[in-house]
Amino acid sequence: MELLPQLDNDGVMATVVVIKQAYFIGYQQNQVFPLPGAEVRLTDKPWSEDEPESSIKLPSDFLVRKPSTDVVVAASAMARDQAPSKQLDVLVRVGPVERILRVFGLRLWYRAAVGMGLTSPEPFEKVDLKWELAWGGSDHGDDKWFAHDRNPVGRGYVRDSSSLLHKPGPQIEDPREPIRSHRTNPTPAGVGAIGRRWAPRISYGGTYDEAWQRTRMPLPPVDFDERFNQCATPELITPEYLRGGEQVDLHNVAAEGPIRFNLPRQDFFVGAETQWGMVPYPVVLDTVVFNLVDGERLVEMVWRAVVRMPHPPRDLRAIEVRDKAAP
Repeated sequence: MELLPQLDNDGVMATVVVIKQAYFIGYQQNQVFPLPGAEVRLTDKPWSEDEPESSIKLPSDFLVRKPSTDVVVAASAMARDQAPSKQLDVLVRVGPVERILRVFGLRLWYRAAVGMGLTSPEPFEKVDLKWELAWGGSDHGDDKWFAHDRNPVGRGYVRDSSSLLHKPGPQIEDPREPIRSHRTNPTPAGVGAIGRRWAPRISYGGTYDEAWQRTRMPLPPVDFDERFNQCATPELITPEYLRGGEQVDLHNVAAEGPIRFNLPRQDFFVGAETQWGMVPYPVVLDTVVFNLVDGERLVEMVWRAVVRMPHPPRDLRAIEVRDKAAP
């Protein structure tokens, strides 16, 4: 657990209570075991520390609030026992949200009758489910920025299609939008966290103009939408907060076979003790992250409460955080 001081959107000082629990996912159905010492991340953790434009592997927990629950998956596509495959369908289903990806082995662009096509896939043992391997990309050919707004780090989106020749093509796609050629231009498909400057997330950030500089800075703009804090791909943002107990189904992301269990359910109390007594604050489950990379079998769950400081702040005597089920 961490107590993180932050300014709320209206400028009121607040303490963001971040309660984080990690669980080991067992090898039998519906087995999860709590682990001590879950790290509250203050920054995003990228897939590659050496690449400044790397996509996010594990998202930051440092924010004020989210309107609903993010479901994020850091994993690799693989068949049981990592048997070589040319193509696999990955399923992520958590409660009311679901995402299916079609994952291929290495494919190269070649000159086809109708533009640039993709070769047949090579066999693979595992393919990382990161945005670099999905449709998208950017082109730094001249002074004008050219990038896919939903995935600037992907493959296939270029000014000049001839520049794709013999280069690796996308390996991750939505089976409803198969990539037939460079002209397909599908919506990028993934299950990982998306960057703050990527669509649709950036559209919720608000207007940072001269008026904001004069009247609001360093607070968010008046048109800031807290959906900006949601880092999951839109298909994996839940319509309402998860509560725990929801069924999880993950297919073709572990050598041991399908993963199925129910999210653990915990109920926390967060209250502020003031001279007027104990004031309770709502606690919500706003982030669920599956970390299955390199043999890991972890699910991280983050509960959050925002305790706004009384006026004057010295009237706050203590913040109480406890598990309601604890004796």
